[in-house]
Amino acid sequence: MALERRSLISVALLLVSVTLIAAGQLLMRRGMLEFGQIDSFAAFVNLVWSGLAAPSTIAYVWAGMIVYAAAVMVWLQVLSRMALSLAFPMMSLSYIAVYIGAAFWPALDEPIGPYRLAGTGLIMLGVALVAQSRQG
Repeated sequence: MALERRSLISVALLLVSVTLIAAGQLLMRRGMLEFGQIDSFAAFVNLVWSGLAAPSTIAYVWAGMIVYAAAVMVWLQVLSRMALSLAFPMMSLSYIAVYIGAAFWPALDEPIGPYRLAGTGLIMLGVALVAQSRQG
């Protein structure tokens, strides 16, 4: 019973980490759409300076970084409970969450196409295979 409970907590923490990583990526992308393309070192310095001098200018980027930092804290708990060879491939679920979020968040409005759908399906298949390896 205790092992099953610990296993459920480990899976829950893993899913929280995946969700936070995906949310962080989506928020950072939203912020960078507002900021614009970084095509030089000067543009990168401008991003950093803007973020420090007036954090509200890149609020989504800051929010994304904070959420990403929370994901790392949860991930460390996952690593203390699960084998890396099992846990790390499961992080691929964040690719699927980001793909769906980017496609359906109107501010991002990224396209859904057959190749991206096929790739997402293959990721899901890979995650299922790794999950099954836990039992064998």
